[in-house]
Amino acid sequence: MSKMCEICGKTKMAGNQIKRDSQGILGITKTPRHPNLQTVRVENENGTPVKKTVCTRCLKKLKQSA
Repeated sequence: MSKMCEICGKTKMAGNQIKRDSQGILGITKTPRHPNLQTVRVENENGTPVKKTVCTRCLKKLKQSA
């Protein structure tokens, strides 16, 4: 499964992972953050169902428009 939304093009982003101790912050490292992707059936322009990998934000928009 691809890690990209086929509608909006959302891919992984970078975030910070902060290591803490009782004295404070010990270190900061970059960590990948992946979008919540789901595989759903969507109808094409001609009415045939096609499987697409969609993020949950686009999935919510598709359900509201239907």
